[in-house]
Amino acid sequence: MEQKKALNRKKLKVILVICIVMIVTAGIGLAAYIHHVDTVTLGRKVSVYRLDVSKLTVEEAQQKISEAFQNKTITFHEDGKDVYNVSMEQLGYSLDQDILKSALETLKQERSGTFKLFASQRDYKIDYQIIRDEAQEQAALSADHFDEKDRTEPTDAHIRYSKKKQKYVLVKQVSGNQIDENRLLSYVEETLDKDFETELLTSDVKMELNEEVYRQPDIEESGEMKQKVKKLNSLLKKYRSTTVSYLFGEETQVLDSDTISSWLQIKNSGISIDKDAAADYISNMANKYNTIYVPRTFHTSLGTDVTVSDNEYGYRIDQDAELTQLLEDLKSGENVSREPVYSSSGMKRNGTDDLAGSYIEVSLDSQHLWLYKDGALVTETDIVSGAPTPERETYRGAWPIAYKASPFTLSSEEYGYAETVKYWMPFVYGQGLHDASWQSAFGGNRYKTGHGSHGCINLPEDQAALIYNTIDGGYPIIIY
Repeated sequence: MEQKKALNRKKLKVILVICIVMIVTAGIGLAAYIHHVDTVTLGRKVSVYRLDVSKLTVEEAQQKISEAFQNKTITFHEDGKDVYNVSMEQLGYSLDQDILKSALETLKQERSGTFKLFASQRDYKIDYQIIRDEAQEQAALSADHFDEKDRTEPTDAHIRYSKKKQKYVLVKQVSGNQIDENRLLSYVEETLDKDFETELLTSDVKMELNEEVYRQPDIEESGEMKQKVKKLNSLLKKYRSTTVSYLFGEETQVLDSDTISSWLQIKNSGISIDKDAAADYISNMANKYNTIYVPRTFHTSLGTDVTVSDNEYGYRIDQDAELTQLLEDLKSGENVSREPVYSSSGMKRNGTDDLAGSYIEVSLDSQHLWLYKDGALVTETDIVSGAPTPERETYRGAWPIAYKASPFTLSSEEYGYAETVKYWMPFVYGQGLHDASWQSAFGGNRYKTGHGSHGCINLPEDQAALIYNTIDGGYPIIIY
């Protein structure tokens, strides 16, 4: 019995030894295994950017990380629907393998320097470099991939004329939903750069398509545009409220607002006046009211009508200058009253009548002169005119009296004389009215019988004085 108990104790010791040896062997084996894993691979319970790379060599981890990165997917979402998917590989994105391998080797070296029997889970962020194939990225993000949806182009903010409102309005810009490839490219790159900081490898990316990637209007509503609309409507109002009353003595011609409105050229870009239409209006007015340099028909004191072709007295509208002035007047928004801009003007007018009852009339055939002022006969007198020869005859026509002088010396080298007169009133080409003390009589046929002047109209001294004191420079004289 005692022998049997001793044998059992011996067996227990052997078993215990064997167990201890096995435990020690297992421990040594486990330690060797852990050492091997921690030195040959990246170690136990290790992840990179949340991707498990436990017990993987640098090369194996490099391959797994690269594949995970390239399989990472971007899903584009728009209006509640997924519209396009693309992987990093399709996008032309990859990790720089040299930098990745170097970062993994550094990580392996850091971890192999410490031995822990029981490892705890740890996630690492390592250095990386993204390589982008720009051509492939642009191709993967071209607008063609998003054309299943009906898309509208953006419209610029713009100013237009509203016929309904009869004024200019500012139309705001509209973005539309047309994909802008450059904006989309920037949006994707910015979004991915932020995502890579925390989710380089594991999570797919969802991107919302909105105004941030839509083509934007080139012109947006601005304070400057609002101010332009205000100015255009102000100018339009002025054009529509302006009238121009042209004064021709007691007669008036009115350019009314309806006529002005018909000249308006209203475009979205602005307002202008039809200059051709305005110029035609001025031309027609000039044809009606110009009195100089056109044949002049005149009702004489003798009761007959005569026409003088050499007409250098009267009014002439300067059409270019008048157009310039009119265009300025039209912007005023006022009721303008004025005379036209003249290049030539007379003493006084009443409509097309540029004499208005004040003129000197001379009949060469009758050798007689009449002076009228404000419609009343001031005086009439016989005269002696130029001798009826081509060299000495008095010119027929209408002119203004150039000026007055008292006294004045008349001289001529050609005819060899120098005579001083008391009253001198020239009208054209050296000819004029003056007193002639050397004439013993006036009127009749004296101008034909050797007493004719060299072209001047000789007057009795008292009549010359009366005329001189009645008229001023510019007074019209008509000789026929």
